[in-house]
Amino acid sequence: MEFVYEPELLAFMEKKGKRHIAVEVVSSEHSDIEITELYIHLMGEKQAEYYKAKKGYRGIETAEGEVLLPRYRLTYDDRIVLGLKKVLCFRSLTQTGIHL
Repeated sequence: MEFVYEPELLAFMEKKGKRHIAVEVVSSEHSDIEITELYIHLMGEKQAEYYKAKKGYRGIETAEGEVLLPRYRLTYDDRIVLGLKKVLCFRSLTQTGIHL
């Protein structure tokens, strides 16, 4: 499994001073509809240690930082691309290569 970081994400990580990226599986239930999707976000050193120690996440060290993956059964492509999307003044992390 190879992790590729887009240049915009690397610049954003440098600006924020964070090197850990967490991949979380989140669910929401509204009456008859249940939605489950991936939530990718940056985190600091203390929060990353908490996720590994208390939530059972496994850390994969990369050249640019560490990616934390949950115990949830996900499928991974050989190449995973992590990026940054900006809409108006809001930013969110994106990924391709990780599937529910």
